[in-house]
Amino acid sequence: MGDVGDACAPSKHRLVLADDHPLTSAGLTGILQSRDTMDVVATAANGLEAIAAIKALQPDCAVLDLVMPGANGLEVVAESRRWSPSTTFAIVTGTREASLFQALVAAGVSGMFLKTTAPADLLDGIERVCCGETIVVSEIADCLEPVDDANELTSREMQVLQSLAKGRSNREIGEVLGVSPKTVETH
Repeated sequence: MGDVGDACAPSKHRLVLADDHPLTSAGLTGILQSRDTMDVVATAANGLEAIAAIKALQPDCAVLDLVMPGANGLEVVAESRRWSPSTTFAIVTGTREASLFQALVAAGVSGMFLKTTAPADLLDGIERVCCGETIVVSEIADCLEPVDDANELTSREMQVLQSLAKGRSNREIGEVLGVSPKTVETH
């Protein structure tokens, strides 16, 4: 990915960053602030703090972990869109669940990165997301199937995805939903 610099905006892109791991949050903040076109205006340690910051600050982009306490990244996107419709969203995750990536695509997330993404690629990718592009690292793109309107998730499938994003096992999800772990796998 090439350096996009100031190609799309004359001023700094305002970012909200949310990750429940302090070391990851500090590292991502440092990486993002190393580019003079980016300004991390708030950090959040959980999904509820992220929603509040996005609502209050209306950032250009929210950079979110997928698995966080309070509300996961998918829930933060869904709730925050109500309050800040022009904010774009990027997920930086260690999770490698294809079904979760499908749900993120369906939710309109503009950027998907793994925590193993090289810092320079992450910087360029977030910059491009701020400029209106959709950026998905190849490791995630390889596991995505084409999504179309005929392939929308049922409410039960969405419940399963949200539970997976919270880090629950198939057995735990099955207990909550009153179905077998095998049924959870099918969803």
